[in-house]
Amino acid sequence: SGFEASGCGATIAAASAAVELVEGAALVEAARIGSPRIAAELGGLSAGKLHAADLASDALHRALGAAVRARGALAAAPGRTLVAMSGGVDSAVAALLAAGGGQAPPAHGERPLSPEVVAVTLELWADPENDGERSCCSAAAVRGARRVAHGLGLAHFTLDLRDEFRAGVVEPWLIEHAQGLTPNPCVRCNGHVRLDAMLDFADRLGAATLTTGHYARRSAGGLLRLAADPAKDQTYMLAALSRAALSRLRFPLGELTKPQVRALALDAGLDVARKPDSQ
Repeated sequence: SGFEASGCGATIAAASAAVELVEGAALVEAARIGSPRIAAELGGLSAGKLHAADLASDALHRALGAAVRARGALAAAPGRTLVAMSGGVDSAVAALLAAGGGQAPPAHGERPLSPEVVAVTLELWADPENDGERSCCSAAAVRGARRVAHGLGLAHFTLDLRDEFRAGVVEPWLIEHAQGLTPNPCVRCNGHVRLDAMLDFADRLGAATLTTGHYARRSAGGLLRLAADPAKDQTYMLAALSRAALSRLRFPLGELTKPQVRALALDAGLDVARKPDSQ
């Protein structure tokens, strides 16, 4: 491991601390290192310099994700699942339930580490002029998802799909919209960009399944079913998935309503419990 950094002394120190922390660590353990541990390695940072630890953490997790995507080859582990985390309450509760084997684990810092549950967040867009907290898969959302994952004791990776998202979702949407059509970018994104990439990432981490916070269910025959909460049903977003891909997906929120999900988050002390839905 190594780094290149320029700017203030805190940035260089934080990058150096990140390298020291990950040197010699196993991959999954390295993915549990975030801003708080980087800051602690430096003896603490003042409020005005904490952003340096955030920048180092961002770079570390983006690099780990790129390394796994390029040449990851962990042995398959029975029961290991990759959880897609967006930074919102739905994916946080999906991760919570996955870590607890379908039941919410103990709350308020009493959760054990979950070596068979690994989290990933996609970075699909980066725009310094429009990176609000309610934007799905923005840089701010990635950082928030990492904080929640680490709070649950989970390893966390960042998967950079900005090029694929622009080529596979944004540009086709612009072309079709100019033709007077009304394309649905979420169907294309879930069916041909996001989930396929995450399933490949799961393979490289030795995970047989991918857990998401979608409100959807599967039938005994492996087909999509409407979620129990009709107001939140998201099966239309998954309509383009192949049968093979769908067989590997797990939807722990499929039997829950949105109020129940928020209640679980509150009971677990998750700071995203009252976070508005992304737009």
